[in-house]
Amino acid sequence: MIRFYITLAYRNLRKHMGYSFITIFGFALGIAGCLMIWKYVAFELSYDRFHKHADNIYRTTFTEYGKNQKDDWFATFGYGLGPALLNEIPEVENYVRIHPLYGSAALINFKTPSGESALFQEKSAYFVDSSFLDVFTYDVLLGDASHALDNPSSMVITESLAARYFGKQTNPVGQTVHVRMKDWGDGDFVVTAVIKDVPQNSQLQFNMLLSMHNLLQIEYYRDPSAAWTATDFVTYVKLTDNTDVKSLEAKTKRFMDKHTGTEPLGVTLSYQPLVDVNFSPDLNQAHGHLNTLYFFLLISLFILFIAWINYVNLSTARATERAKEVGIKKAMGVLKSQLVTQFMFESLLINFISVALALGLAVLLLPVLSTIVGKDISFDFTRPSLWVMLFGLFFFGSFISGVYPAFMLSSFRITDVLKGKTTKPGRSLSLRQALVVFQFTASLLLIAGTFIIYRQMNFMLTRDKGLNMDQMLIVNGPQICCDEASDQRMLSFKNELLKIAAIKSVTSSGAVPGGGFSFTTGMVVVGKEHEKEVREAIHVIWVDTDFIQTYGMQVIAGRPWNPDAVSDLSAVFINEAVLDRFGLGTAEQALHEKLVLGDGPPFSIQGVIKNFHWNSLKTGYVPILFRPQQANYNLFSIQLHANPHEAIAQVQSIYQDYFPGNPFEYYFLDDFFNQQYKDEKQFESIFILFSILAVSIACLGLWGLASFTMAQRSKEISIRKVLGATVASILSLLSGQFVKLLFIASLIALPIVWYGATEWIDHFAFKIGLTFDLFFVPFLVLSIVALGTVSFQIVRGANTNPANVLRSE
Repeated sequence: MIRFYITLAYRNLRKHMGYSFITIFGFALGIAGCLMIWKYVAFELSYDRFHKHADNIYRTTFTEYGKNQKDDWFATFGYGLGPALLNEIPEVENYVRIHPLYGSAALINFKTPSGESALFQEKSAYFVDSSFLDVFTYDVLLGDASHALDNPSSMVITESLAARYFGKQTNPVGQTVHVRMKDWGDGDFVVTAVIKDVPQNSQLQFNMLLSMHNLLQIEYYRDPSAAWTATDFVTYVKLTDNTDVKSLEAKTKRFMDKHTGTEPLGVTLSYQPLVDVNFSPDLNQAHGHLNTLYFFLLISLFILFIAWINYVNLSTARATERAKEVGIKKAMGVLKSQLVTQFMFESLLINFISVALALGLAVLLLPVLSTIVGKDISFDFTRPSLWVMLFGLFFFGSFISGVYPAFMLSSFRITDVLKGKTTKPGRSLSLRQALVVFQFTASLLLIAGTFIIYRQMNFMLTRDKGLNMDQMLIVNGPQICCDEASDQRMLSFKNELLKIAAIKSVTSSGAVPGGGFSFTTGMVVVGKEHEKEVREAIHVIWVDTDFIQTYGMQVIAGRPWNPDAVSDLSAVFINEAVLDRFGLGTAEQALHEKLVLGDGPPFSIQGVIKNFHWNSLKTGYVPILFRPQQANYNLFSIQLHANPHEAIAQVQSIYQDYFPGNPFEYYFLDDFFNQQYKDEKQFESIFILFSILAVSIACLGLWGLASFTMAQRSKEISIRKVLGATVASILSLLSGQFVKLLFIASLIALPIVWYGATEWIDHFAFKIGLTFDLFFVPFLVLSIVALGTVSFQIVRGANTNPANVLRSE
């Protein structure tokens, strides 16, 4: 019997190849889109879950309060935190401190197996405690994981790094390499273990682990106060089983008060689960990424329901045609249950073919999604969860899309069929029309969302930043350049660059826009030390005296630094945000104040700069202070006139003359600055991709529905043409029903668009306004696409010769 039903379903599909193609291909596109989205979401949710103790590992995070409100979140603190937590908090079973290189690089020098000297540069490296491989789980290929980092000057490298440095045939364990870092010391390290490459779904990405012992020997960290004030360390703790984190945080508050005294009274410590770190790695937008994943899941459901609706609409639209089949079978004694079974088998066959085709499409299209997100995402066909999901889509889809058409088609009565009655009059809005409204609504939401995201992104990328980034070449300073004459060498290098005709100006600094700050510390205004219980945070950047002019910043009070005036070199520039935060009054009034950074001497204010966007427009203006330094060799900012390729070659030649043995690395500032919008750009690209997919599926359904409408009303249209109706009048008549549905969908969608847009753009400090065009343009686009699809079919049918249709009457 089953074979009989499958045969009937197959014959019906063959008989109506065009509509079968629309249904199956639309289904397949929808399911493929869902598979891709679900795979991406599953990948993002899997971050750091491969660690054996993932549920017990937490990152320590800190909230700073200023003026009795939450002011900043951060995840770095002093190196004294971890040991103190282990000694004083019983729930802390172990800890790991991690110190990144913070933008600098390690120069690796060693002897190859052939005895030749080799020099490499490695940026993906961490200083870590010996407990790193005990707390976190990584596959060790060579060496002893439990003791790999116990000794000073020990090093663990990844499999790919070992192959690149020592070759695939050489065992690197026991090899000695010399590691030199500009800011974090240098010395000989011994390779003690090789681990498998870090999985992509890990927020800790590295190629090299270095012993924390060596880092703590540099002069900066040997200062006893640095244990709590040098906030460069990320600390992870492993808690005991069944620890109540809320109770632990209350206990930790007393712990912080004990160890930090009165200086950071406004800082509280919290514990962030390891598996949540990927959703807010820098804590600027807590759970923002998680909400994005939920939103993608919602889009996937839109796509899936649009595909299912196509099948339901096309099946019910063919009711007149299939009514005769049902009537004849009922007259011959076929039971209703047998008819339902027949139509359900048709749904099963269509869904089976669609799921199989969808899997192939998803495999082909997944590399496109991988390119967008910058990660290698692929299906693992050995995992049972994939097959469970596919079978779930198959059976659930078959039921959802097949049950209504099956019962609706099998419910025709023989007498109604013989009289030609196949529809029930009196309903102003049929189920089929309601489903089309849903398709229009979902499509309008996606088109509007795409347009709003594009406008916000364009706004952030094109808005005036308050500083000049056009044709700004950034060159990394030398890693090896530390002797008594280094400052003079930097100044000579800068002067040599200015001789190049294509270079307009040159400046050096400890950081550049979009690249963080030199350091952050507490600051007070002289004479107002007792007005605040908590020192407000200030971001400090080391710059030379040409920095402000090179970047075209607008000075609203004060005058530029004079490099020949000794007093100017002990004065600072501030931005307008400092005036409000520290109560300095107007820009002119601020020039008469003095500032104290940390426990240092007071500084006079040289000038005030109009607010500018040092970071992305996702965040507001922050208080920034520029400290002058005659020579800074972290970063060189080179303003070019034109012909960047020729200028870069000349800069490289001079750089290698002044700093031999250092790699020449450069980038353009505007590209670097816009990397801050990487997540938003990915979100935009993924949203556009799946919005196009959803609208395309909806258009396929409209195409098929319009074709059926024309087939059913072909005789009516022919009679109207014989009586003098024009193509335009027929188009107006038949497309009117779709226009009505489109307006109903707009009334439903636009309030949702307004609410969703308001919620989304509120996450940005600088944002677009919700203007009329943000709502009208999506409606216009959908109208053109939808009515264009329908109109093509109507015009084609209206141009058919009436004689060919009416000759059999």
